[in-house]
Amino acid sequence: MHVTAGRSGSNDENRSGDAARRPDVGGGRSVVASPCETVFEGTNGRYYSEWQVRRRLRTGRWNRCMRQRTPDRWLVETADEALLLLAPIEPDELPAGIEIRVADGRVRIVDTRRPGSDRRSAVRW
Repeated sequence: MHVTAGRSGSNDENRSGDAARRPDVGGGRSVVASPCETVFEGTNGRYYSEWQVRRRLRTGRWNRCMRQRTPDRWLVETADEALLLLAPIEPDELPAGIEIRVADGRVRIVDTRRPGSDRRSAVRW
C-alpha cells in the first residue's frame, strides 16, 4: 500500500520525525499512518475511500439501497442502474498499485495499475 499526501495545506504540521523527512514520492510525501477512516472494496473490482463513497451518494451519482451493519456492507445503485456491493477492508489489504492519496482534506483511492492512464484520471471523482 502506498499513501501520499498532497503539498497543498500544511500536512507536515501533523507529522514529526521520520515521516516528515521522507523523500517525495509520486508528487507528495510518503505518510506512515493511513489517513483513511474506511477503505471499501467494490464488487466491480475497484476501491473507494469513505470520502469518495459519501461524495457519490451526496451528489446523486449513487443511491444507497441498503446497509448491513454486521458485517458492514453497503449496497448502492450506480448511475448506470447497476448494483454495487461495497465492503470495508483494511488499508494494508489493498493490492499493489492501489494508492491512498490525500490532498486538500480529501482522501481518495487511486488505481495506478491501469495502463495508459495518468494517476489522477484513474479514479472518477
